[in-house]
Amino acid sequence: MQKSAQYIALSLLLLGLLFVCYIAARSYWDERKDYVRTRSTDMSKHPERTGIPGLGEISFAAPGGPSIAAWYAPPSTTRAAIVLVHGVDAERSSLLFETRVLAQAGFGVLALDLPGQGASGGKTEWGVPERRAISAAVTWLTHRPGIDPNRIGAFGLSMGAYVLAQAAAVDKRISAVALAASPNDVVEFNWLATGRWGLLSQYPTYWALRAAGTPVDMLPKDIVGEIAPRPLLIVQGDQDGLVPEWMARQLYVAAREPKDLYIVRGAHHADYSSVAPLEYRTRLTDFYLRTLTRGE
Repeated sequence: MQKSAQYIALSLLLLGLLFVCYIAARSYWDERKDYVRTRSTDMSKHPERTGIPGLGEISFAAPGGPSIAAWYAPPSTTRAAIVLVHGVDAERSSLLFETRVLAQAGFGVLALDLPGQGASGGKTEWGVPERRAISAAVTWLTHRPGIDPNRIGAFGLSMGAYVLAQAAAVDKRISAVALAASPNDVVEFNWLATGRWGLLSQYPTYWALRAAGTPVDMLPKDIVGEIAPRPLLIVQGDQDGLVPEWMARQLYVAAREPKDLYIVRGAHHADYSSVAPLEYRTRLTDFYLRTLTRGE
């Protein structure tokens, strides 16, 4: 009887250890997926299918060597252009709605594949390579005919907004910035997203992002104020389960004027174009028309 009880206790202990190992390993590898290349979609390879006049495939070099792939269409009725920066598990075609509506509003549009994603070279780190790629996109635009170098804005979604906040803080050539569903702190963001099993899932997630080389400095909540005096628009869904609304409000408080906060009612993470397409389109295009075309 005693041996049977010991056997049951040992079995339960082993099952518990296996469960702990499973949760830790799964949490680690789930986070590592954010750094794995998302392959280009068929739409991404065929910009002519988007229906955006003049949209074509381009590439340019970023500091450090990687070739950055992108879509580009020149401006039609303005002398301004927007750089569009996608989030995780995505590439340029994930921002087709934003690319289309901004092109229809007369802006030049450059939607890039971040390093290590889509058709771009390099490695995903959600830090230095991404900041360099965004600045390289701005440099490329400054040499395009029909674009005023002082009228270049940028839009970032989710982790794309996270790295755009960093790039805009140091690259003063970005004249207007829109951050949609932006984490305010990459560690806090992942801490919240993986909190189901507490430290058992949170620590492996942290180890994964550190192993990938993601820096934990230049957090948007600390540097967003450096975007001023350039205009800033913060976009957030009030039902977002990944980036809570309070993160957007924290960024808004930390930012300096001129700034605007747009809460999309009923929207979850990055689904603004399906929840409130007309309102979202209007708020986005009006922001850039007001900030980049004044005086034209």
